[in-house]
Amino acid sequence: MKKILFSLFVCFAFLSAQAQSTPHAIGIHFGGSTSDLEYQYHFNKKNFLDITAGLFNLDEGFALQGVYNWNIRQWPNWTPNFATWKFWGGFGAGVGFYDHQEHDGMFLGPVGTLGFGFTLKDIPLTFGVDYRPMVAFNLGDDLDIIDRGFRNIGVTLTYRF
Repeated sequence: MKKILFSLFVCFAFLSAQAQSTPHAIGIHFGGSTSDLEYQYHFNKKNFLDITAGLFNLDEGFALQGVYNWNIRQWPNWTPNFATWKFWGGFGAGVGFYDHQEHDGMFLGPVGTLGFGFTLKDIPLTFGVDYRPMVAFNLGDDLDIIDRGFRNIGVTLTYRF
């Protein structure tokens, strides 16, 4: 039993060490107007593409967003044994479907991101707080702006693999 547990520990440690050097990450985001599954592709240490898909305004719609982000600033020495802190921002676009008493139909528009968080040193997890506003133009019965896209302050958790 000890050999099996030791082998599992060694495998997990090896995978964790390898995960930090790969460009892929998956995660979740819970915000004021979206709850998303998230995929990130890190081109290098300075920029990454963030693709999210999930619920819009709780259960009244679906949204798909793509945002190109820059790591604006990193602080690896704030807590050198714990995590690397970072501030990121970017812009992109989103599209989705919305079914609400005021608006229904397809929507699309620009998306922005500003976030602050940290990546753990020993485990490839990133925790963050971000603001992801979307200017969502409703293309259904009437051409209007869906204001629920502006209140998307949330938390994010991603795992590099």
